[in-house]
Amino acid sequence: MNLHQLETFVAVAETGSFSRAADSVLLTQSTVSQHIAALENEVGVRLFDRTGRGAELTDAGQLYRQHVRQVLAECADLRHAMARFRGLEDPQLIVGASNVPANYLIPRLLPKLAARYPGIALSVVAGDSREIIDRLVAGEVAMAVVGGRFINDAVEFMPLVVDTMLLVVGKGHPWWARRSVTPEELAGSPLVARESGSGSGSAVDQALQQAGIEPESLRIAARFGSNEAVKQAVVGGFGYAFLSSLSVEQELVRGELVVVEVEGIAIERRFWLVVRRDRTLSPAAQSFAALLKELYRDPVTADDAPPGAPMPGRST
Repeated sequence: MNLHQLETFVAVAETGSFSRAADSVLLTQSTVSQHIAALENEVGVRLFDRTGRGAELTDAGQLYRQHVRQVLAECADLRHAMARFRGLEDPQLIVGASNVPANYLIPRLLPKLAARYPGIALSVVAGDSREIIDRLVAGEVAMAVVGGRFINDAVEFMPLVVDTMLLVVGKGHPWWARRSVTPEELAGSPLVARESGSGSGSAVDQALQQAGIEPESLRIAARFGSNEAVKQAVVGGFGYAFLSSLSVEQELVRGELVVVEVEGIAIERRFWLVVRRDRTLSPAAQSFAALLKELYRDPVTADDAPPGAPMPGRST
């Protein structure tokens, strides 16, 4: 059986006539008869009684009509769903993001997203960079925005803006009045750090190693799974932390945190838009990616560096 035959069956059942059904579905009466005969042959029962009054459903035909209507309704829903998909009407877009992009980059583009594509329903799944890339590979998210870059042949990394990692302390910390500290002093004060696998933590470790400081030599007093938890611990006067400049803007303005430079060390890392190489993006995902690149494009290097090329401050 096929959809044309099922639609013809419903037309005959509703009109009670092969000729009237032929007019409603724009077929000849003989073709309508052939469709009904083919259905009856397939199911092995008579669906209509041919009488002088027209075509009347048999008991089997009544049961058949109930199920056919469900099939045709599901097909109509499918057509509408795909039409919404193509037209960006109410599509569900699931994006994975590491901590800083999830809390700062993506929320800041929501007004433009809503104004330009009001039909997109966005859902953000947050985690550390490695976890989000794993979810992308597993097909749990359509794309990812992360602060760490890792070797994975299944995905493609596209560069976005560069972020600066700042050493910050809160009131009551011995370095509160200091403008700078030496790299050697870092090991003498408790550090509040992110969990293993975070892009920010990888960027800090790499920069310190390049300066001759092994991350294992630092006094990690606490690890947290979110940027906000690290920030709150430091605002309370406990230890120091390396945090994204995006995440501490308000605290610096309010005087809850201060920046302390580390002599000879500047820590930068890049945010990345990541997609699976074997997956075609939906129109909603394509629109979101285009807006993300528009708002967070690096004017210096983003256009010049091909995807996959080494970038300054990247995490590997």
